Parts: sequence; C-alpha cells; structure tokens
Amino acid sequence: LAHTGGETLIDETNPFYAGGMPAIAVAVGRAYPLLESTFTTGAGVPYAEFGAEAVTAQAALNRPAYVNSLVTEWLPAMPDVQARLAGGARVADVGTGAGWSAIELAKSFPGVRVDGIDNDEDSISRARRNAAEHGAADRVDFEVGDIAAVSANGPRYDLVTFFDCLHDLAQPVPALTAAREALLPGGTVLVMDENVDDALVAPGDEVQRFFAAASVIWCTPQGRVEENSEVVGAVMRADKLRELAAAAGFAKVETVAIEHPFWKFYRLHP
Repeated sequence: LAHTGGETLIDETNPFYAGGMPAIAVAVGRAYPLLESTFTTGAGVPYAEFGAEAVTAQAALNRPAYVNSLVTEWLPAMPDVQARLAGGARVADVGTGAGWSAIELAKSFPGVRVDGIDNDEDSISRARRNAAEHGAADRVDFEVGDIAAVSANGPRYDLVTFFDCLHDLAQPVPALTAAREALLPGGTVLVMDENVDDALVAPGDEVQRFFAAASVIWCTPQGRVEENSEVVGAVMRADKLRELAAAAGFAKVETVAIEHPFWKFYRLHP
C-alpha cells in the first residue's frame, strides 16, 4: 500500500501515519462548549475535558517520529549527547504523554534510565502499559507530576527533554528553571517545539495556519487552567523560546541543525 493510502491509516509507526487526526476531531468536539466560553471568560479547559481521544491523538501523531527519527537523526545531530547516552545516562522526559519517546530511548540505549513525567493520569497509565508491552518497563519509570517537584526532591540528569510540550505549560519558566537545576555537570536540556516562522508573514502557509489553529482550540486553553498562567501556545517563536530560557537562567540557546517540517529543536546550555 502506498503512503497515500493504507500506510497513513494502518501502520502506527509509519512516518506518514495520520490515524490520530480523527481522534482530534472527536476530542475538540467534546470540549467545544467549554472552548467557546473561553473566548469570553479567559478560563482554561482541562485536558481531561477533551476525553480519552486527546491522549490517543497526541500519542498517535508523535510516535512515528520518535520511532523513525529520535535515535537515527535527532540525537546524531548532538554527538556528545548521543555518546553520553550510549555510555549509560539518566534522562527526564518532561511531558512524556503515552511514553513513546521515553520508551524509544530506553530500547535504543540499554544503559539509560528514563523518568517519564506528565501531569495527566490517563497518559501515565498508558505509558506504563506501553513500556511493559515493549520490554522497557525495567528501565523506564513513569510518574504523575511536574519537573519542579522532581527537581526539588529527585535525582540529577544527563539529559532533560521537552518534546512538543513546553508551549503547553502554564508556567514554562519555572519548568525550565527546574530542568536546569536538575542537570548533572555537562548535562543538556533539549526542547522540541513547533516549527513556526521567526516572524509572522500573513497569511502563512498551511503548516503555520495549522499551528495557529491548534493553539486556539488545543494548546492555549489547556494551559490556561492554572491560575496566573503564562502559557505561550503553539506559536512559540524562536525569540520567545530564548526569552524563556534566559529567564530560567540558561546562558545560551542553540538551534540544533535538524530539518523537520513540523518541529524545531533547541539545545539549552546552563
């Protein structure tokens, strides 16, 4: 079957898989009455209000990239990080969702220990099941919580990752600060976020318009649930990421040379 047909809907790890898109429509439809009210109240919409389909959709849309690119393309762009993982390392995967990024790291680097962290109980429950089914449960630990709590009381890490989640967080600066404080000497924080243009060029291409729409109906409402939220939303331009990183105490933000139609990669140096 060509990727224009069967692969897009059947093979869950194929790079062209789009099986998560129908679940997004269901999830947004379920939350629509609350989404509509946010335009007048400014209140957020809890992730749980989008239903189980929200977890299904996010996992399905991102998993193929982790399976096909995380170890073979993304990490080789940072040879020192890859070597550190190959030698045995500890990783915190912030916003781990259903755990596919953490599981792929554990499967690819037998000496690595990964702590997957997410504030959604359904996501963590699925992540634990996924790890068990893919033989990684002995090297991956999934917990409900946030990086700030882990940083204050937990281990130190060689690598902290924010895969497609920093723009969703109600308090991105405290999260980045906690990640920096949780690093071992020479450790790295890696942020993967939306590949938005550095400046608005109206009306924007299809990808830019998609991110803008997703920000309004998905990312920003979920991030506004917390009081005094400073959620950025999906249109987080590179200058904004650098601003957040500087506020969190990072000395340098490096844009990693990884080409991808939907994501940009930033390496944050303490």
